[in-house]
Amino acid sequence: MLYNDVHVEQVVKRELTSKDKLFRVLLIILAVFAGLVVNIVPLLFGIGYLFLFTGALTCGIGFFCYYSLTGLKKEYEYSLVNDSFSIDVIKNKRRRLELFSGSVHEFEMVAKKDDDRHPYSEFNKDNVLHANCTSGTAPDNEWYIATKMGQSKVLITIEPQEKLLNAIYRQNPRNTMYRPGKSVGTKKAE
Repeated sequence: MLYNDVHVEQVVKRELTSKDKLFRVLLIILAVFAGLVVNIVPLLFGIGYLFLFTGALTCGIGFFCYYSLTGLKKEYEYSLVNDSFSIDVIKNKRRRLELFSGSVHEFEMVAKKDDDRHPYSEFNKDNVLHANCTSGTAPDNEWYIATKMGQSKVLITIEPQEKLLNAIYRQNPRNTMYRPGKSVGTKKAE
């Protein structure tokens, strides 16, 4: 018996944006300031016996800061098994959360974000959930997937390699604007 199972995986590391870097700096400054306030204010009022409580509170602030900063390091894993497509977000290479899971056959459109014939703005509405699952470093290779997740419409931005696009095309050629053998970097998918 011959099985034609499809199994494609791709991991995309998200680069830190300038907003993320600014958040890191501000969070560290606020954590140091909060630690100083928590420890110095009781001493100014002569309440030195709260030292254990303020020390524990300072450790809690430090842990919160560490947890928030390590959560900024993200990777997205695209996985296609037969017709089931899923995207997992991996935070700091430790925590894995499923972001999206659905059938490729239910995709309304898969096209480049800058495709003139199938514009991104056609699906970009107010009532649509958005998920940006790209590295942020290659805007010319960003594709979007318009689909449903339950009763909600979803617009997912991904950064696929040609192998993943070819597998999606084989599962749903009608709604995929990628054509095998054509360059992935072209402005218009033919």
